[in-house]
Amino acid sequence: MDIKEINIKANEIYERYQSQIIPEYFYVGYMGLLAQYLQSGLFSFFVSLFLCPISHGYVKCAMKLVDEDDTVISYKESLVGILKFPHVAPAYLLRKGITILIILIVGIPALLSIRSVVPELSIEWFSMLGEAFIQTEFLLPDIVGFISLFDSPIVLIDIAACVCVYLYLSALFMPVPYVMELEEFSCIECISYSLRLMKGHMIDYINMYISYFLRYMSYLLIVELLLVIGSFNAIFELFIMVGSLFIYIYIFKGRYEISKYLFYQKIRGEIYE
Repeated sequence: MDIKEINIKANEIYERYQSQIIPEYFYVGYMGLLAQYLQSGLFSFFVSLFLCPISHGYVKCAMKLVDEDDTVISYKESLVGILKFPHVAPAYLLRKGITILIILIVGIPALLSIRSVVPELSIEWFSMLGEAFIQTEFLLPDIVGFISLFDSPIVLIDIAACVCVYLYLSALFMPVPYVMELEEFSCIECISYSLRLMKGHMIDYINMYISYFLRYMSYLLIVELLLVIGSFNAIFELFIMVGSLFIYIYIFKGRYEISKYLFYQKIRGEIYE
């Protein structure tokens, strides 16, 4: 599969519709950002469940941009995850639930090693679980806090294993939203069909992700530097948090979501052939 060809086409589409993509993607990311920083126990947990399919807005916008000529995207596409919650939520919740469960199992050694800094089972756990349900690739990194966990080699190795497992599962379940949109399948059938589609294409998808890795790392570096500056002023830090979403869309997310759908079209076409 020619990943370079996919990326070039995705870049062309992004450049053509950039003025539409940035504001519509911003609506999706901003709602996720607000919920991600909502700290209120059970309320945070239930809000996060409601917003779990919010990222479907990225999917719907990308599909419309690729499939239609001279199209116009609006809030109906960007907020489809909320507007059509009963239809899209089951597949997203199942996919996210499976991913979290497997990562928790893989991460048991690290959790046991740092149990002193892990809160006791309480209402706070529901808030943390809620954050895990809505967490997407967009995040504002706490590098210092993350590095502080690397005192133990066991923790370092296990965290690396969890990251690899997360990336693998993300790739394995990548087709789920597109299958849900294009086929009359149940959420379990969407998961099953996605596994079939990705069979033999995992290396291709990893290569595509690697091709965007420098863009994603550039985003993290820029935002981390801005957060260091913003740490001296709470108001300025708030503006940086919101502004980082524009950086995320411009540098990485806008093109990557289009590439994912183009990739899906390729593997789906091969299945039918």
